[in-house]
Amino acid sequence: MTPLDNNDSFSAFTTPLPANSFFSELSLVMQYGIWNGGTVSELILPISGYLNIFCIEGQDPCSYAVGNRQYSVACDHTNVHLVTTGQLLDISTIKENVKIMAFIIPKEYLDAHHNTGIMRSSDIWVIRTNSRIDLIKQRIATLYASEDLLSSIKTHSLLLEALALQVEILLSENKAIVKDQLLDKVIEAKKIIQEDLTQNHSIGDLAKLIGTNEQYLKKYFKQHVGKTVMSFTLETKMLYAKKLIMTGNHRISDVARLTGYKHATHFTTAFKKYFGFIPNSLKYGFLAFHEAFLRVWEFESFVFPLLSV
Repeated sequence: MTPLDNNDSFSAFTTPLPANSFFSELSLVMQYGIWNGGTVSELILPISGYLNIFCIEGQDPCSYAVGNRQYSVACDHTNVHLVTTGQLLDISTIKENVKIMAFIIPKEYLDAHHNTGIMRSSDIWVIRTNSRIDLIKQRIATLYASEDLLSSIKTHSLLLEALALQVEILLSENKAIVKDQLLDKVIEAKKIIQEDLTQNHSIGDLAKLIGTNEQYLKKYFKQHVGKTVMSFTLETKMLYAKKLIMTGNHRISDVARLTGYKHATHFTTAFKKYFGFIPNSLKYGFLAFHEAFLRVWEFESFVFPLLSV
């Protein structure tokens, strides 16, 4: 490619691209307001969406009603309601020394999070605030009295920041809930394996029995148990088989059947691979030891009474 001549224009060598190739649209129009207790009774909600209720000033919980249901919100929490256009927000019960802030996020903006389970309840979500959200509330309360453009822009920015922080908190809480639920699934899977060692459950079978998928079961089983599902199953079967053999009361074919092997030869191969010796050697070794012990016991039983005479 040769350099551009002085009389060439750069536009001759480029094709303008549409703006939407590089720009992302933030189509979020929030409705918000701040009221002192005793100044307003009922408000008709202007849009459908997620209604956030904050207490800005006052230590006592704020009492209010959405539709026909009564709620209260503590100063260190946010209540989030899924509301529809025309519903009533009744704040007539809020005390005079309390200031309340509410803003509504359009429903479609957070529906993706609702549908994926981050927002788990269908009625109300109670979110604990943190120091950053508390600071945002105070800054919004200060800016709200001003009606200039800059204050309005700052208020919108702070509301978006508060929204982002709330979603972060919900995500964090959701991960903790999911982690606990998956731990319960792992414990349930272990119990199924241990309760009936005659069964040979595949990972897919176990996942269905406990109500999860193979990927989660494999990942979190290894994470919590320190072994894969198959390694844990094999270890449990082999240790149980060893215990049965050492009682001296079971044939190898019986032990094979009790640990889920249709053929004794398959069991013997698995046992040797796991322990390094065949199950018969353990059985005969145990029997030889037991016989020797009985001989010593019989000898002592015979000799010591003679010595005591």
